[in-house]
Amino acid sequence: MAKISISLPDELLTYIDQKVENRSALIESLLQQWQQQQEDAALAIACALVDELELGWGSEWQNAAITDWEASRL
Repeated sequence: MAKISISLPDELLTYIDQKVENRSALIESLLQQWQQQQEDAALAIACALVDELELGWGSEWQNAAITDWEASRL
């Protein structure tokens, strides 16, 4: 795994250390959540474009997309 370095003010580091045991795990978790939000937003935009352009979301395709999305959230 690659390592990165993040500079934060001492006050923020003190606050984080008071709230969590492992600040690296916190940062990793926050970045994973951000990545998931970005992917969800991109999917929502893509779905909106498909609907707007009437590219033929049939009920079968829609159900498959919903099933895949729900499975990915587990």
